[in-house]
Amino acid sequence: MPERQPEDVLSLAEAASYLRVSEEEVLRLAEERNIPAQRIGGEWRFLKRALDHWLTYGPLFIREYRDFPPWSLEHPMMEELLLAIEKRLLQRIAPVKPERGSKKAVGRHVGVFVGEGDEEEVLAGLAAMRGEGGG
Repeated sequence: MPERQPEDVLSLAEAASYLRVSEEEVLRLAEERNIPAQRIGGEWRFLKRALDHWLTYGPLFIREYRDFPPWSLEHPMMEELLLAIEKRLLQRIAPVKPERGSKKAVGRHVGVFVGEGDEEEVLAGLAAMRGEGGG
């Protein structure tokens, strides 16, 4: 996870300036818990990235997804979990490769011979060519 810079954490005045609204409006949103914010030592603080997500996904975002913010996906453990899920899904949807040289493997490529006879004839012709030094 990238290290947080001091400018990533905004005060009430900075958040209002960043959002281009009044401090009163930001304060109201924070007190109603309609915007991502934390009260620290009696003062409100806003994570710039959280405000970006809030702007991107809309005002209901903070209410609906408060327990699972998108920036939590950047945690190293979460990344490992997502990679494991991705690998497992790809294994399930990836076609099983047929054994090289098997009828099924050759049959995957027979489509290039459409109109040249039925599949069995094409496979027999390919087998004959292979036997004549073609392989």
